[in-house]
Amino acid sequence: MATDLINDKTNKVLLSMSVPISIGMLSTFLFQVIDTYFVGKLGANELAALGFASTIYFLVVGLFIGLSVGVSIIIGTAKGANNIKKVNQTAVIALLISLFLAGLFATLGISFVDPIFTLMGADETILPLIKEYIVPLLYGIPLLTTGLVAGGILRATGNIRNPEIIMGIAGIINLGLDYVLIFGRYGFPEMGIKGAALATVYSWVFVLIGMLILLIKDRLLIIDLKETLSNFFTTTKEVGKLGLPTIITQIIAPLTLIYLTFLFAKQTSEAVAAFGVASRIQTLLMIGVLGVSTAITPFIAQNMGANKQSRINKSIVFGGRASTYLGLLVCILLMIFIKPIASIFSEDIQVVHYTSMYFYIVSISYVYYGIFIITSSIFNGLKLPLNSMKIMLAKSIVLTIPLTIVGSYFGVTGIFIGISLSNILAGILAGYEMRKHFKKVNSELVNVNIWQEYKNDIKRIFNLK
Repeated sequence: MATDLINDKTNKVLLSMSVPISIGMLSTFLFQVIDTYFVGKLGANELAALGFASTIYFLVVGLFIGLSVGVSIIIGTAKGANNIKKVNQTAVIALLISLFLAGLFATLGISFVDPIFTLMGADETILPLIKEYIVPLLYGIPLLTTGLVAGGILRATGNIRNPEIIMGIAGIINLGLDYVLIFGRYGFPEMGIKGAALATVYSWVFVLIGMLILLIKDRLLIIDLKETLSNFFTTTKEVGKLGLPTIITQIIAPLTLIYLTFLFAKQTSEAVAAFGVASRIQTLLMIGVLGVSTAITPFIAQNMGANKQSRINKSIVFGGRASTYLGLLVCILLMIFIKPIASIFSEDIQVVHYTSMYFYIVSISYVYYGIFIITSSIFNGLKLPLNSMKIMLAKSIVLTIPLTIVGSYFGVTGIFIGISLSNILAGILAGYEMRKHFKKVNSELVNVNIWQEYKNDIKRIFNLK
């Protein structure tokens, strides 16, 4: 049964959306974490190759998550206004756009593998391993990206749990196939790092089939060829208007990841391997914040379509609190458990050391990083994707790049410090921009004392008067 985003209690709806979304995203990111664990058993070079290859993977996925966000804003607003015809038209056209763009990027990626990774700093010993992993992944990328857009469409219409169940099952499929194909079990040949890529691609086949079944079941894939052709350019223009800023916003982070990988490659290959491991662990542990940020965009979009401002305000407060508490929780867990966690992914002492050091330094910035992520999603939901893009560009170009360049003169640890400082400053900037927006629209939230709200939460937790 679909969740009612415009009538049910706000906090309850957001929580009921965020939990399954987080579980589904957990499964999605487990593709990479599972690959990291098994590839780590092959050696440090293979782990470094995975670190290089995954930058392109995250770039392509980020692009289509951006497209999915833009599409979900349009569909969510249309759903809130009860414009079912527009919901159906946008869904069909968005899937066609996704399939075309994914095929184009896969072709370009496969054609330019060598120059791309050579420019990133991969040497002759690691480049063949990178190609073994990234080429099969790129061939299969249209399967995942179309599935991601389909999932965004389903969530925007209130179907929250079923897409995440699909992603969860796909994660289990990936886990089993990783073990079989990487190490050659049950009669299959030992494929090494190539087996990790193939296992992931095969699980994506299930994702695409599952999402298409859900779309058909929810009557979101009703294809009227004449209607689709007559509205194709109008809808594409609208998707582009909202989707382009969200795409740019989403791919800035992977582009920054590519830049950071290049910077670490100038240090040591162990630093690249450690950063690859750290990136996956970080994404996995920040899944709660990412789940809330994913839920909040379609929630705000639907309530904008229904003109329910008070519900939008409550969702913004919910997002701010969630990012703060989840960021604190992740920081505490990492400070206590990061060394044994890092040791799971590599037996190389230097890789474990760098991975641990990354989290000792960067995890203290996660409260601010969470606020930054949530604020970006709120702006998207409010149909202000340019505001979201503005703070994302500021974080990467104005903060991360110069701070990590300066930090690189002090070695790997200096780069970690630069990343942490950029997260903190970006969170402060995001809060400032959101407050500026509240003043501009005369929102009642401008008068909210956030510190008093946190104090009240602590009192409620400990049952204090």
